[in-house]
Amino acid sequence: MKGLVKNEPLIVLADEDLSHIDFHQQVLSESGYWLRSVATPAKLTTILEQHPVNILVLNIDFKFEGGESLSAAVKRIRLLSTCKDTRIILTSDVFSQEKKQAAYRSGASDFLTYPIAPDELYLKMETHLVAGARKGISGALSRSFNLLSEMNMALYPLVATAVSCTQMLKQTSLSNKQSVYVESISGAMKRASVIGDNLRDFEELSVGSIALENTPFDLGQLLESLRDYFVGEAESRSVELLFSVPLDVPRSLVGDPDRLRRILLNLISEAIVIGGGCPIILSINAGTLSESGVTLEFAVHQNITDDASPCDDLDELAERAAMAMSELDESLNLLIACYLIEKMGGEIHQEAGSEDSGVYFNLELQVAKVSTDKSFAVPVDLRGLRVLVVDDNPSSIAVHSAIISSLGFHCESAIDVDSAFHAIEEGYLDLDGEPFDLVLLDWHMPGKKGFHLLEKLQSDMTPEQIPLVIVISAFDRAVIEKDRGNGKIDGYLHKPISASVMFDTMMEVLGENLPKTHSRVLAAQGKSNAVTVSGGGKRILVVDDMSINQQIAKEVLISNDFQVDVAESGREAVVKVCPAPELYDAILMDLEMPDMNGLEATRIIRETADRESLPIFALTAHTMERDRQRCLDAGMNDHVSKPLDADILLQKLAVYLGLTVTSKCHSAPDGIGQKEEYEYVDISDGIKRVMGNETLYFKLLSDFVHQARSQENQVCALIESGKLTEAADNAHTVAGSAGNLSVIALRNSAKQLQNALLALEDHQASLSQFRRDVDNAIKEIGNILLKRSNVALSTVHAQSDETKAQGNAGGSPKTGNGFRERLILLESQIMTQDMMAIDNYYQMLVDFCDMASKLKPVGDKLIELDYPQALIALKTFKTEQNLSTETTEEGGASHAG
Repeated sequence: MKGLVKNEPLIVLADEDLSHIDFHQQVLSESGYWLRSVATPAKLTTILEQHPVNILVLNIDFKFEGGESLSAAVKRIRLLSTCKDTRIILTSDVFSQEKKQAAYRSGASDFLTYPIAPDELYLKMETHLVAGARKGISGALSRSFNLLSEMNMALYPLVATAVSCTQMLKQTSLSNKQSVYVESISGAMKRASVIGDNLRDFEELSVGSIALENTPFDLGQLLESLRDYFVGEAESRSVELLFSVPLDVPRSLVGDPDRLRRILLNLISEAIVIGGGCPIILSINAGTLSESGVTLEFAVHQNITDDASPCDDLDELAERAAMAMSELDESLNLLIACYLIEKMGGEIHQEAGSEDSGVYFNLELQVAKVSTDKSFAVPVDLRGLRVLVVDDNPSSIAVHSAIISSLGFHCESAIDVDSAFHAIEEGYLDLDGEPFDLVLLDWHMPGKKGFHLLEKLQSDMTPEQIPLVIVISAFDRAVIEKDRGNGKIDGYLHKPISASVMFDTMMEVLGENLPKTHSRVLAAQGKSNAVTVSGGGKRILVVDDMSINQQIAKEVLISNDFQVDVAESGREAVVKVCPAPELYDAILMDLEMPDMNGLEATRIIRETADRESLPIFALTAHTMERDRQRCLDAGMNDHVSKPLDADILLQKLAVYLGLTVTSKCHSAPDGIGQKEEYEYVDISDGIKRVMGNETLYFKLLSDFVHQARSQENQVCALIESGKLTEAADNAHTVAGSAGNLSVIALRNSAKQLQNALLALEDHQASLSQFRRDVDNAIKEIGNILLKRSNVALSTVHAQSDETKAQGNAGGSPKTGNGFRERLILLESQIMTQDMMAIDNYYQMLVDFCDMASKLKPVGDKLIELDYPQALIALKTFKTEQNLSTETTEEGGASHAG
C-alpha cells in the first residue's frame, strides 16, 4: 500500500468538517503525501501514538476530550515521543487577530484561514517539512553553537577585564570628551556581556544541563540594574521606558536573579527594536501570595491606561514570543528569554480582554524568610501633601500617580506647561488652603519644555508660593542644569523610575525642604509674613460692579497708602480716565461687567494712555493662558487672579509703579486661632484678605447674604428662560464674591455651575448643589453674625429646649418663650432697619424649621431690604399664628426680665 513506506512524510488532519478533509485529500494525496484524517479526539490520539508525525493540521475549534483547552492539548501532544519534531498548523474558518494570537501562544508553528488556495497549501506543507527535518539541521546548529560557545568562553574573561578597567577608569580625572568615550565603551561591554551570557545559556539548554540558582535577591536592585543598562539606548532611540511595580510587590525574593534579569533585558531589548519608538512599560504585579512564595505577573507592553486606544506596535513581539518554543527565532534574545521562562516554571500567555500588545508571563518565586524589604512608610505629618505630576504621556502619569497615591499623597496631573502653571496658581489661590507642595516635572515635552514652567514660576509667583520641583528626565543631569536657567530644581529622577528610588528622592527633598504651608512650618512660625508697600499717595482706579469686591480692594490699597477711586462699569471707567489719564497711576479692571466689559474699556483707554504711563491690571478668575493673552491683546499689562490675594496685588503694583516692597510680620489677630471652624466660611482667611479689618469683613459678610439670595434667584430665572450664558455670568459673579470673602464651598459650586452652563452640559446636578450651598452658606453666615452681635447661641438653645419641654407639656412650639423672644428681637430689628435682621431670620429658620415656610414672606422682603413691607409681613404672620401684640409683649417682658 502506497504511503506506508517510512521515509514518506506523514500528515495528520484533525477536523470535523468533511469539506476540509476532502480538500486536503485531493491536494495532498495527489502530491505523494501520506494523509491520515480523523474527526474524533480518541482516533487522533491513537494515530499520533502509532507513527512519527511530520505535520499535524488541527482545526482551532476541534473538540478535545473532557473539554481540554487548545494550549493544554498542544502541550500534551508535544510530550508524545512520536511528536517531538511535529510541526503543528492550526486552521480556522474565520480570521481574527485574537484567534491568530491564541494559535501562536498555544505553540503552533503556523495559522491558516479557509478557504486555502491549493498552491498555498502545497507550499506551506513543503516549507514546514523542510523546517521539520531537524536531525541534520539541529546537528549542524549544535556544532555551530558549540564552536560559538568555545569562542565565548575564550572571550568572556577578556570582556570581564575590559568592564573592570572601564569602571576603574571612570574613577579617574577625565575630560568631558574622555568621559563620553568611556561611557560608550562601558555600554558596549555591558551588551557584550549579555550576549556572552545568552550564548552560554543556549549551550546549556541545547544539552539539557542548565542549572538554576536559588539565592536571595532584591527586586529593587534588579530594576536599578535594568535602568542603568537601558538608559543610554532608550535616550538614543527616543523611547520612553517605564517601570510599573506597585509597592505591594515583595522586594525580598529567592530565585535566579541573573536569569530573571536576562529575561527582562532580552524582552525589553526586542521591544525597543520592534516598537519603533513607542513607549515601553515593564509591569510587575503580585498575583497569588502564600507564606513561602508569590506568583509575579510580568508584562512588557506599551500601555497602562484603560481609556487609551488599542495599541498594536508590539504585536510582532507577541507573535514571535508565542512561536519561539516551536520555531527557531531569528533573535537569540527572544529565544533565550522564552526558554528561560519555561525552565523557571513560568508560562507565556495572552492577557485576557486586553487590547494592549506585548509579552505577558508569570513566574513563581520564593519570598525571603528574612525580609530586607525597605519601609515605604511616609511620616504622618507628610501624608496628604499635594503632588502635581506634569507629563505628556498618559501611561507615565498613570505609573507615577499610582506610586505617589500609594504613599499617602494627594496626586493630580497636568499634560503640558500651561495647564500645570494654571493648576499651581489655582492651588495657591484655592480657598481651601491647599496649594501644591511638590511638582514632578517631565523635562522633555512637546511644545513648551520643563524649563519654561520653571521660568513662569520664577516670574509670576513669589518664592513662598513656588512648590518644590523634582525633574523627571531621560536626559543626563548636566543637560538639565544647562537648560534650566534661573529656575530652582530640588531633585532629579532619571527614567525609568522605580518606586523605591522615587520614594527615596521624595523623602529626601521633602525632608530637607518642608513645603511653606506644612503644619510643622506654620506651627514653628506662629505668625505670618505679609507684603506691604508705601503707595505714596498714588491714585488707583478700581473698576468693578460688585460692591464687595470694591470694598476689599479699597481696604488693601488704602492700608498701603494709596488713594482709591471707584468705577462700577467699564463705561464709567472710560468717562473717568479718557479726559485726563494722568490723574491715575494704575487701574484694576474687572473683566465681567454689564454695559461695557473690561476688555472693551481697556481698548478705548489705550487710545489716550499707553502701557508705560498707565498700567492696567485685569481682575479675573480666568487664569488660563488664552485668557491672559486676551487681556494682553486688549492692552492690559498684567492680571491679578480672583479671589484677590493682597500680597500678589501689592507686589505687582510695586513692580510697575517702582515702589519698595517690604515684608511685615503680623501675629494672628487675637482670638482668630481659637475661632470655631465652619463648613462654608473660613473666617481667618477672609479677615486676612481685608488686611485684618474684622469690622469690614463681617459687614461684607452681612452684605453678601442679601446679594447671594438675589443672585441665586437671577440665576434660576435666567436658566428657566434659556439664557444660559447670562446665567453663567451671574454664577461667575457669585463665585467671585464668595471667593473674596472665603465662602469656600459656595465659590466652588458656583464655579462648577458656571462651567456646566458654558459647556452646555446637563446642569441640573450643579444647579441643585449651588442652591443647597447658597442656603447653607446663608444659614451659616447668619449663625456667625448672630454670635458676633452677642445673641448667645447657648441661650437660644436653652430657650429651644424650654420650648420643647413646653411642647411636650401640651403647648405649641411656636408659643414657647424661645420662639416668642426671637420673634420680638426680629420685630425690633426690622423696626430699626437693623442689617442683622436678615441674619436673625435665617438663624430662626435653623432653630424653628417648622416655621420656615410661614416666615418666608418676611425673609423675602428682608432680602430686598424692604423693611416696611417686612414689618407688614411679620404682623400678618403673627395674626395668622394667633400671636397677638399682647402675647409678644408678654414674651418681651419675660425676655427683658
